[in-house]
Amino acid sequence: MAPIHVAVLGYGFSANAFHIPYIVRLFELRTILDREVTPQRNPAKAKYGPLGVKVVTTLDEVINDPEIDLVVVAVRDMAHVPFTTAVLKAGKHVILEKPITATSAEARALIALAKEKHLILAPYLNRRFDGDFRTLKSLIDAGKVSFLSRYDIRGDWPMDPPGGSSGMIYGLGTHLIDQAIALYGEPKTVTGFLMNGRREPRDPPEVDDSCIVHLTYANNPVVVTVRCCLHSVASHQIRYIARSKNSSYVKYGLDPQESQVMFQGLTPLSPGFGEEPEEKRGEFGIQVDGKDTFIKVKTLPGCYLDYYKNVASAINGTGSLIATPEQAELGIRIIEAAKLSDKEKRTVDFATFGLCDLQGIKLRLANAYGL
Repeated sequence: MAPIHVAVLGYGFSANAFHIPYIVRLFELRTILDREVTPQRNPAKAKYGPLGVKVVTTLDEVINDPEIDLVVVAVRDMAHVPFTTAVLKAGKHVILEKPITATSAEARALIALAKEKHLILAPYLNRRFDGDFRTLKSLIDAGKVSFLSRYDIRGDWPMDPPGGSSGMIYGLGTHLIDQAIALYGEPKTVTGFLMNGRREPRDPPEVDDSCIVHLTYANNPVVVTVRCCLHSVASHQIRYIARSKNSSYVKYGLDPQESQVMFQGLTPLSPGFGEEPEEKRGEFGIQVDGKDTFIKVKTLPGCYLDYYKNVASAINGTGSLIATPEQAELGIRIIEAAKLSDKEKRTVDFATFGLCDLQGIKLRLANAYGL
């Protein structure tokens, strides 16, 4: 296959932790857009300039380059829609950071534009490639944790919320809700609780720093609970608690890939990359004839490189996306339902939620972004 030439929009934490280290192993990194550089400060150019990568300050320099095939949109949330719209209109494939848009209507408009242009629009839902999630899914697929009754997914964060002013539900919540989508698809009901517990003066009261979302399903008895908390400090981060009648899986800790890239100096091709130490393995429990047995389960290696391999196969026409833009839109719609549930203090019937006034929404988006 011909090499895929890539441009990355943005040079912040996301670009350095989740995108560029993987791109340079699979693709040809051609351009980095950094709008915050000054003549005195240009870290992207200092690091990647000697490797032949251009560092530019305007979007036009990216979309007008005919050799760029794929653009990673890793700028601030509020710029996702206008930047992605411009890139798609220029005929280039897109990887779009989460949350892909602020509203599901905006997501549907971008999906329609990508389909019209016959382009790949890949949401960056990399947490499907976390080692602990892969391990849990393998246990479910193998029938070892079958007929789940409760499935709790948790993500806590000790710093400012990923997603910035959007809050935790749009930050880490996007990933955790997507993991539920990967396992169970569209929910029947959504019940949301959004809170601002820190009450810091800089935080608007409507911006959540913690959230709880309960999901139920039409053809599955499982209740999925997604929990995110910004101001939680714990020596052992709870990750998953999956319970069935006679078995369970409990996992602590976070996938190591981010830390390995940013703080340990490893690359995605380093020996042991993505692997967890033995002491962080999850515990599988099973009851047989009234006797409980607990076994440590080796965590499968996490591999965000597989995300990019999957995007490459979709671009080259040899495969389809594992995490689709339609699933990302579903995730945003679940967030909207959770916010409505919290506001009105009720459980939302998801089957009848969020798909009204499509023509009016399309008209407003067309006027705002030229879609």
